[in-house]
Amino acid sequence: MNKKSNEVARKMVHIIINAKGGIGKSFVSSLITQYLMDNTKSVIAIDTDPNNTTLLNIKALNAHFIALFNEEGKFERSKFDKLMELIVQKNNDHFVVDCGATTFNPILEYLQENEVIEFLQSQNCEVIMHIPIVGAQAQEETIKGAMKIIEAFNCNFVIWLNGYHGKIERGNKKFDEFEEYQAMKSKLKAVIQLSQVPEDTTGKDLELMTRSNLTFNEAIESGQFNIMSKQRLKIYKRDTYEAMAIAF
Repeated sequence: MNKKSNEVARKMVHIIINAKGGIGKSFVSSLITQYLMDNTKSVIAIDTDPNNTTLLNIKALNAHFIALFNEEGKFERSKFDKLMELIVQKNNDHFVVDCGATTFNPILEYLQENEVIEFLQSQNCEVIMHIPIVGAQAQEETIKGAMKIIEAFNCNFVIWLNGYHGKIERGNKKFDEFEEYQAMKSKLKAVIQLSQVPEDTTGKDLELMTRSNLTFNEAIESGQFNIMSKQRLKIYKRDTYEAMAIAF
């Protein structure tokens, strides 16, 4: 059955968050924004990371920057109000919010104290929290951060398994066999796997693309990349977009 013509479409608010830095939150934010833009969605990307404005630096994404620190370098949670106003007032389909590690606890407190998830839901928004988890040394810390977020809020969640630094496993157990996954799976909209890539080929291509503040489409057209680098980026983009489709 078709929706009624006067029915207002729900806005989608994507919050990318976890306590640990350097785990790919900005990369995930960029992937989401690019995926939505490439699928002709109306998107506003918002960078709130005061130390690493990766999303803002990718000019093709036209990201907004919300300054959460005052001139004295102190975090002002009230400045997050500007983000709420932007989401409520704009008529875009999707909002992608990149949250930095240094602001993790203040943002969580703001979201809880102001009942932000419930407020946005009352404003015809669906909130999805996207939580990257990585392997190797930071694995347990990122899983602990994910559990803290999922236990605190009532919305949909997407777990991003970022295998760039190593496989996410405990002995012979994969993530879907972890006790934490069993505890959170009823609240998950999707689990997206970002595959490990060879460091000397695709890894270098992705690193150059990120360092140059380019989107996939820009990198594939850029003279900075040779023919096979462009081929590898096309493959990575295709495979990643296919993995992402279950959540969008």
